[in-house]
Amino acid sequence: MMLVIYNLLQLLISPLALLALPVYLLSRPEKCKAILPKLGVGLKPLEKSNRTVVWFHALSVGEVTSVLPLVRSLREAQETATIVFSVSTVSGFRLASQLLSAHCDRLIYAPLDILPVVRRFVTRMSPDLFILVETDFWPNLLHTLTRSNAALLLVNGRVSKSSARNYIRFRALFRQMLDQFDTLCMQTADDRDRMVSIGIDEGKIAVLGNLKFADQSRTLQPPKSSPFPPDQVVILAGSTHHGEERMLLDSLQLLRADHPSLHLAIAPRNIARSNGIATLAEGYGFTSSRYSSPSHQAADITIIDTIGDLSDLYQFGDICFVGGSLVDEGGHNPLEAARHGRAVLFGPYMADFSEISAELVQAGGAIQVANPAELHETITTLIVSETSRTRLGEKARSFVMCQQHIIADHLRVIIAHL
Repeated sequence: MMLVIYNLLQLLISPLALLALPVYLLSRPEKCKAILPKLGVGLKPLEKSNRTVVWFHALSVGEVTSVLPLVRSLREAQETATIVFSVSTVSGFRLASQLLSAHCDRLIYAPLDILPVVRRFVTRMSPDLFILVETDFWPNLLHTLTRSNAALLLVNGRVSKSSARNYIRFRALFRQMLDQFDTLCMQTADDRDRMVSIGIDEGKIAVLGNLKFADQSRTLQPPKSSPFPPDQVVILAGSTHHGEERMLLDSLQLLRADHPSLHLAIAPRNIARSNGIATLAEGYGFTSSRYSSPSHQAADITIIDTIGDLSDLYQFGDICFVGGSLVDEGGHNPLEAARHGRAVLFGPYMADFSEISAELVQAGGAIQVANPAELHETITTLIVSETSRTRLGEKARSFVMCQQHIIADHLRVIIAHL
């Protein structure tokens, strides 16, 4: 019944959506290239040839990054399987093209959740197993996959407190969708309990940990040369959001008085904000350069304006601040810096990585600060004490390396569904 209501609502709002579409595309021109593929235009049938077809779906950049080691490991374990990978966003598709092309047989945009469109995709991909990464639940897609007799598996599942409240509020819809999964692999026991509170059978749920651990515990390649000025203490702020750059620049301005050999590298979560950050830095009297176009002239600040490089660039930060955490954006993955054995800091807003951040702090591998003043005080302490930075980094690296079982646990569940 809920699915019928959902599709009737789609029909009712479709005229308005069609009228609004040109305005949306004019305001977001980067989305144009994805519209036709999302409708299935030009989608060719997959040549199955009696091979098992596994279809992974990830929402965007974060999910693509987290599932990479699992896709890579499945390819090694099941060489004859056909692997399809879909992504919802343009930035996610771009990153998947870079990271996953060598491990997948087909990379596609995910379908819009319109019943005829979804049926076209499912018919042409004909998956034996559909693996959803973390979230991005769509009623028509899940229903059509179930009707096609594909097995459904959720990996790296998570349910925040706020999401759980919404799931319970709309229990009839979400329980129906989630019940279609054969197995839900959740990150934590709290995630499992929230699924149970929605009404999902606990027998369907496995707690297997966070795939983001697995990616960070992989063997690191020998470091390339640093893109930042030599003989300077580098503060690398990753995945920053609006408001955090000003806090960091305020701190840098004060720190430079006593510590002139400091370099700040800023990687905004949205690289479209790079020009604004450069202008902001100029207002403080700082010079800046772009990572995408290195300058031979020394600059006070490097703006990392590329996608997919931050995780590896953390190895060159003496002090690494994880953004989205001094403003209420849920934080970002602190393990990307921790795996390099760097001194890791983040603010109070780490809801999206609450368990990881809490365990990392408890292990002595990170410091959580309450506000910009405390961030400045902590950075000051770490600048003058290389020993403290080293100790913090060593504990961070040890914490990450203890999670190497996660991929094997996930693979066992996947293979059991093939």
